Amino acid sequence: MKAHLITIIIALLTGYIAGYMGGYMGSVSSLDKSSKSYTSSNSSKSRQNPFQLSTETEDLEYQVEALQYKTEKLQKQLSSLIDKQQNLQINDQQSSETPTKSRVKSHSSPNKKNLIASGITPDVAEDILRRMSQQDFRRLELQNLIQRSDSNARREYSKELRELNSNKISLRSEMGEDAYDQYLFVSGQNNRVKVSSVMAGSPAEASGFQSDDVILYYDNQKILSWPDIRAATIEGEIGSYTNVEILRDGQQMSLMVPRGTLGVQLDALQINPEQ
Repeated sequence: MKAHLITIIIALLTGYIAGYMGGYMGSVSSLDKSSKSYTSSNSSKSRQNPFQLSTETEDLEYQVEALQYKTEKLQKQLSSLIDKQQNLQINDQQSSETPTKSRVKSHSSPNKKNLIASGITPDVAEDILRRMSQQDFRRLELQNLIQRSDSNARREYSKELRELNSNKISLRSEMGEDAYDQYLFVSGQNNRVKVSSVMAGSPAEASGFQSDDVILYYDNQKILSWPDIRAATIEGEIGSYTNVEILRDGQQMSLMVPRGTLGVQLDALQINPEQ
């Protein structure tokens, strides 16, 4: 039933985007025809407003941006729904370094108590939370201003919003790797990945990976989630080797692996970093 619900939501989202883009392409086609008619018009028609086409183009650009905002909102709602399904199966055929089971716990908003419990001072925790809250407010404010402003102002507000989103405060970078690791644990979130299976003929098999190996570091980068593995394995030169630190049966050990796809499937889990 849950899988059917998510399928329906994805279908609605796809239909919404397709319908909107169909209308958008129709508008572009009409604008193109209007442009051709405008350039070939006689002297009486040349007295029309020369900024008309520019204004129409700006309106279409705004409509595309508005669609992006709505799509992002729907994606967040969908992600929230998926997070609530504790036993949802995730299958990604395009990458082997993906979870085989959804054990990811819902990400709650950071709070001062958990931040302090992770090892940072109350003043630093309060400062981080305040700046994150200010950024969230400005984001909402800009979205509101974009909806109600003229085309010139919309461009400026849209530019600021894009810059704000690209510079979103990262709790991980603000706290540092070790404190963020502890924060994930104390807030009840997963903070490690382990190998659930090793694919036959893969570099992981040749390098000696086994089921239940917990991946701690890849090329000295701390691994806290499966996206960390995906990001790490696309770096570096194919054919070169790097070091992977794993935890096997309570013992930490190192494996040398070629850069690129490992060929493993992963599960998320929670481990106390201090143990």
